[in-house]
Amino acid sequence: MAFEGFKLVAAPKREASDPASKRKQRLLMQIDHQLYMAEPENRLRKFRGRWWTTDAEGKLMLSIKYGKVPLELAKGKHAIACNDMDDLVEALKKAKAIAVDGTFDAQLATISGQVRARFKKGA
Repeated sequence: MAFEGFKLVAAPKREASDPASKRKQRLLMQIDHQLYMAEPENRLRKFRGRWWTTDAEGKLMLSIKYGKVPLELAKGKHAIACNDMDDLVEALKKAKAIAVDGTFDAQLATISGQVRARFKKGA
């Protein structure tokens, strides 16, 4: 037989995907993409969909977004002020750790529901 050297086992059944975990994975994937854009070798490239902007004083403002909607990081606060790109990378890494903990799950569910409501057929 062709598979004599391998230990063969039954394949486990795939569990039904949880919508909350899908939303969290999408956010984590987008944070990873923002980290990629913020790497030193990519800073001069033009990317669409960057989450950071520069204010009049030259400081960077980072908004963590789900789709195009910025997440509320604290009551009425939607952005993180960063002094330079290194601070921005650290803020993104911390946001990723917070997202893994599930802090944004309720906001992601709310935003997802609002987006779905826009696609429902009117009466």
